[in-house]
Amino acid sequence: MYSEKRNVLQLAALLKAHGITHIVLSPGSRNSPLIHSFATDRDFTCYSVVDERSAGFFALGVIQAVGKPAAVCCTSGTAALNLGPAVAEAYYQQLPLLVITADRPIAWIGQMDGQTIPQTGLFREIIRRSVQLPQIGNEEEEWYCNRLVNEAILSLHNGVKGPAHINIPLGEPLFGFNTPTLPPVRVIRQSAQGYVIQKEDRYDQRFAGYSKRMVIVGQLPPDNGLAGLLDQLRERSGVVVLAEQLSNIPANGTSAFDTVLYATSEKELSELTPDLVITLGGHIVSKRLKQFLRSANIREHWHISPSGEVTDTFQRVTDIVRSDNETFLHYLAEAPSGPATKDFRDIWEKACASVMEPDIAFSDLYAIGACLDVLPENTSLQLANSNSVRLAQLFGIPSSVKVFCNRGTNGIEGSLSTAVGYAAASDSPTFLLIGDLSFFFDMNGLWNNYRGRNLRILLNNNAGGEIFHILPGLNKSEVLNEYIAATHTTGAKAWAEQQGFLYLPARNAEELHRHLPHFTDMGSEKPVLLEVFTSMEKNAEQIRSYYHQQKNRTISLS
Repeated sequence: MYSEKRNVLQLAALLKAHGITHIVLSPGSRNSPLIHSFATDRDFTCYSVVDERSAGFFALGVIQAVGKPAAVCCTSGTAALNLGPAVAEAYYQQLPLLVITADRPIAWIGQMDGQTIPQTGLFREIIRRSVQLPQIGNEEEEWYCNRLVNEAILSLHNGVKGPAHINIPLGEPLFGFNTPTLPPVRVIRQSAQGYVIQKEDRYDQRFAGYSKRMVIVGQLPPDNGLAGLLDQLRERSGVVVLAEQLSNIPANGTSAFDTVLYATSEKELSELTPDLVITLGGHIVSKRLKQFLRSANIREHWHISPSGEVTDTFQRVTDIVRSDNETFLHYLAEAPSGPATKDFRDIWEKACASVMEPDIAFSDLYAIGACLDVLPENTSLQLANSNSVRLAQLFGIPSSVKVFCNRGTNGIEGSLSTAVGYAAASDSPTFLLIGDLSFFFDMNGLWNNYRGRNLRILLNNNAGGEIFHILPGLNKSEVLNEYIAATHTTGAKAWAEQQGFLYLPARNAEELHRHLPHFTDMGSEKPVLLEVFTSMEKNAEQIRSYYHQQKNRTISLS
């Protein structure tokens, strides 16, 4: 039986018709008509997550795992506000998250009724579409409700993927569940958008006119299908391809570009400066690359933007190319290659070949390298923000590994919940590299019933925010430890074991290497948490040592 609320029935029927069947539910009474209608229908896969902030990020993990939209549903009031960080992450990471918030009838807003705040347009600029459903009282309102739900769902992938918000006011009585079937509904479809490269833009001629060309690939989902086209551009046209792990593109000899930019002299950097830069995908982790290109004398910068949105990360953009990535790269791969340009590619690849992976003492950097060195093939790797994702860039990752990170907003919240959600919706072995502040901030990510045996968490616990000890100037603050790095003495053992994890502690390199075989063994009947205890001061010292070693090495440009 379903709820008697007609707007709930329209919503449930349209979710099924559009294939949105994974729903994360946070408990409440105002959203109980929604919860009951979803959870009692076997066509929906429902997850119960109490903390709304965690629930939103859990849903992002589900989206990453299943490769299609998922929904998160909460009760009214501040519960809806708690979804804000996940909505922002979905917006900037371009993930199709459908947010469903139950609400009081509009007449009760501002009337001191419980759990009541203004929820219409709650997420403003970080949402693709926000709709307020009517409480259906006649056929015209039912038609209107149907249209709004269709519009919200279609906006999840309208050229660019992103989150949508459906706010649904529900008046009392709430608990009538006597409707035997969902009603027939009108489903609005949208044809796929086609992209055509305009002749008057002359991108093929302009491309052929430059000898120093570079493609920079930002964050992309796994299996994006672009590796072959990028290889063609690299081999045929001598294009330098810079791709971090989050792009899920094999680096092909240029993975160490961040270190090269650090260790190369100002004079030598001019040899590495491109004339033409083409960017695609999402965020770039490397701050050095951003600084290098923002100050470089680039002739042109083309950004591939399916939506046409202007994104000028490097402050040098000249063209917004409204196309999908595959279409435009295929177009360039077939364009005349122009003058011989492999010298520029060779300079970059020789410079990167001069860089060695870190050889340092026990630290966060050491632990991440040791873990990535034994990471099994064909697994999924979730990287938390701040130091976890930055340090991982210094090591190689098997090309068969799928890499994810909440890089849309770069916040520390939600990384744990996203990994748990991914593991819950996927059979793939799922590894999470996370720091202590991120982990403890999102502890409720483990407070659910979906901690599968395929989940592995490497927690680097250095008793605070290590990255603040590395930033020049800030590391001299007299309040650094107490207020900026937020030092603490918290450990994860009790919480992890209470939530059913096999807990492994490591306080030195010997213990770490003794535990790594158990950590990577997928035969365990429990999820595994490996907590590595390090020192912020020693961690900072080892990172500085690594870069100092590279600075003293000879970076070969010839």
